[in-house]
Amino acid sequence: MKLIVMFLEAHQPRRLSNFRYQDIGIRENYFWDEKNKEIIKRISQNSYIPTLSLLKDYSVPITLSFSGILLEQLWKYEPTVPDLLKEYFKASGGEMAIESYYHSLSSIWNPERFLNEVRKDMDIKKEIYDKDFRTFRNTEMIYSDKIDEIVNQLNVKNVLTEGTDSIISKYNPNFIYKTPFGHNIFLRNYRLSDDISFRFSNREWNEYPLFSEKYLNWLSNSPGDVINLFMDFETFGEHQRKETGIFEFLEAFIERAKDYNLKFATVNEAAESITPRGQISIKEYISWADIPRDMSAWLGNELQKDLFEILKSLEKCIPEEIYNYLLTSDHFYYVSLGTTPDITVHSYFNPYGSAYDAYINFRNILEDLRLRYCNGN
Repeated sequence: MKLIVMFLEAHQPRRLSNFRYQDIGIRENYFWDEKNKEIIKRISQNSYIPTLSLLKDYSVPITLSFSGILLEQLWKYEPTVPDLLKEYFKASGGEMAIESYYHSLSSIWNPERFLNEVRKDMDIKKEIYDKDFRTFRNTEMIYSDKIDEIVNQLNVKNVLTEGTDSIISKYNPNFIYKTPFGHNIFLRNYRLSDDISFRFSNREWNEYPLFSEKYLNWLSNSPGDVINLFMDFETFGEHQRKETGIFEFLEAFIERAKDYNLKFATVNEAAESITPRGQISIKEYISWADIPRDMSAWLGNELQKDLFEILKSLEKCIPEEIYNYLLTSDHFYYVSLGTTPDITVHSYFNPYGSAYDAYINFRNILEDLRLRYCNGN
């Protein structure tokens, strides 16, 4: 029986407030928490609560990760969701994965900070998930052999990343492989994942409408041991709204999988029951973002690089309770100047109107912090 390994990632940043040049040296309110509260409550009602309720009712075992920064905001604004997460894990045998607490880019420049973030992520998740953590997923699936080496300092067995075109030209993503440091590595089947997360409601797609029978038939006929479906949790109810029929699709998908000789399993369950096919070495950083699937979504232009270098230079003087939130990858994502169709996705998430506005806003905040805490240096 072939396994469906579904991984859903839930994350929301602590967005930065609108900070004008005139505010430098005057304001200290760096975070747009009124907006953050509004978004958290909306997405909880649209996505987190109905999706978790459905998964719990069917006791379907999948792997989830809620970023630490999201859980922190949920406990503050919508504690129903963490409580429902606990209920889901008790009912289903599902698995909680770990990641960088602040959903940051720390793994590519500061291993010590990165490891501290992951350990903090473990600590907050222990309040929800009382089993050992066996699966690691980095921010935006960012991965390379360098990160595998750092992760080797954690007691995890499995890592998740993207099945990029260059990788899947040599390795079928429907098998499990080993990393140079002995972790089981699961490659996202991006085509089958994106059929749900991006194409489900696209009326111009030649496979529209996507019914569960058609989709399950694709999975059943796809050769291999596992089908790795990794996507944003918010796919269900937020990116693909209730009116599209996404919940009816998900329910039928879960109910009928067994009729196609398919079975849902967590990442760790799959790793314990399937023998890896061989080893994969990935030298350059990859991710699941944008068409290039590299680091360009966050560090692909001079504006983004400027922000990143300034932020790194201020590490020793800005208070940690502020600095950590500035590392969140979303702040750099909003500054992307990518091309269509990637820029459409960036614009969808950007709360500032344009990449340039996002850059100026972040730059003003960094300048205020430099003057306030770093003696203007």
